[in-house]
Amino acid sequence: MLLGLGVVAVGVALVRDSETAFGATGTSMFVVLGAIVLLSFVALRPVSARPAPAAQQVTWEGEPAQFHPHRTDRRRIVGMIVLTLLGGWFAVMGVVGAVEETWLWAVLAAVPAVYFLGFPVLGALGRFRVGGWWLTPTRVVVEHHGVRSELSLGDVGTVTPWSRSVHVAPSGSATTSRRSLTPRPWRARSHPVDLVIPVDAGAAPGASEDLAALLRGAARSAPRRSG
Repeated sequence: MLLGLGVVAVGVALVRDSETAFGATGTSMFVVLGAIVLLSFVALRPVSARPAPAAQQVTWEGEPAQFHPHRTDRRRIVGMIVLTLLGGWFAVMGVVGAVEETWLWAVLAAVPAVYFLGFPVLGALGRFRVGGWWLTPTRVVVEHHGVRSELSLGDVGTVTPWSRSVHVAPSGSATTSRRSLTPRPWRARSHPVDLVIPVDAGAAPGASEDLAALLRGAARSAPRRSG
């Protein structure tokens, strides 16, 4: 906490001593970095256990389904604020540098500005949301951070609870189908084989085991694929 406050104080002093807009913009990075350090303390505070959001009865692509939404936690909110601060700084730096110095500043700042700001923009458009997962009579579908994964219940092999997720491995030659909702630079990395259902950071103890048991029961009730 003191480190963050110190960096912000240094940044404010440097900005006040700057004689040009370009210099003030450049030294304001210390203010941004100090704010990021302070925000990290907020993000890393312990999360108290709480029950998962209630499942909703919906229709998913013509099938009745249970929708289990993922909760937007504190770390995601802080992460989006940090990305907005960084992207905003690069955008302003590019504009000010192009006006006061050389157009090369706009070129240099464009890539990081677009990349960092892409996350909050896609999030606002609903293309990078935390999403949730759907359980229908025939399949399980997961949407998380711009990637939608789907596996037929009849193709479920093993269901393994991890501390912060549940891994559903396909059986035999079956595969998990995936569809990206975001462009590649902002696309979340997914497991190469398993369908992975994240478990909220503040979920009650045993949440992964309970979710795994629910999926195993649904898979046993589903018709198995022949052959």
